[in-house]
Amino acid sequence: MIYPRTLHAGGCIGIAAPAFPMERERLEKCVNRLKGLGYRVRTGQNLEEGKDSHGYLCGGGRERAAALCSLFADPEVDAIICIRGGYGSAQMMKYLDYDLIQKNPKVFVGYSDITNLLNTFALKCGFITYHGPMVSSNILENYDEYTQTSFLKAIGDWEELEFMNDSLTSVPFETITGGRAEGRLIGGNVTVVGRMMGTFYQPDSRGKIIFLEDVDEPIPSLDMYITQMENAGFFDEAAGILLGDYSGCINKYGEEYLIEEFLKDKFAPLGIPVLSGLQVGHRSPTGTLPIGAWCRLDADNKKITFVKK
Repeated sequence: MIYPRTLHAGGCIGIAAPAFPMERERLEKCVNRLKGLGYRVRTGQNLEEGKDSHGYLCGGGRERAAALCSLFADPEVDAIICIRGGYGSAQMMKYLDYDLIQKNPKVFVGYSDITNLLNTFALKCGFITYHGPMVSSNILENYDEYTQTSFLKAIGDWEELEFMNDSLTSVPFETITGGRAEGRLIGGNVTVVGRMMGTFYQPDSRGKIIFLEDVDEPIPSLDMYITQMENAGFFDEAAGILLGDYSGCINKYGEEYLIEEFLKDKFAPLGIPVLSGLQVGHRSPTGTLPIGAWCRLDADNKKITFVKK
């Protein structure tokens, strides 16, 4: 696996919009925020032109794919950070130039709907991507010390990296199933991973550590997506499971059935190490995980370590 060159102060960040559009005023605030942090900035062509298809897409699938590929091809761009998630990155998948992207590995960051791209670039193009803060969703207004430190450490130059929650919040990991496992990290948003099943870009989960998170998704809906993964054999040969934030995930049909109990019901029977409570996902503060990196999971001692190999 290739670890893209580190983004240093003064480097150039390309802002991508693979999903939702962005109004001009907020885009300008995002650009100014990154410049204020000491970076040069390029914006994807679809963002620059203010593309807005039906209020939820920043242009058509071909347009968004072309704009993203242009950022990868641009030699001045050191890192690409998505402006936000939303819907629609799946529409791009068949239009992306994977050969071009593979030849131009760069720090690529996002989460939520960007899950499609994080996993495909890591597994198909062979370079580490980052489940981490996006420009409008996090960096503009919610770039707290933990979020920033976790992000910069993850994209930095390291041989071994331990993932830890924010020490100020004292949120502990929780062991659902004990044991140790290791393998490359895949995954992201539950609903997006669920919709990847059966596609040409479905991740190969054999021997992998699977990370899953979601927000405001009803428990019955989560059950449906996770069951789809089960029926597709997604967990059959997985090495272990990491579970992130599930804020707002409730069961309105029986409010006493909490998300913590649901996660235990779904993942404990798998018989592989499962650790929950990672401060990663649709939350603030949020940590950064390197997708595609080699992960050592010690669920007994509640420790998560990434090593370069």
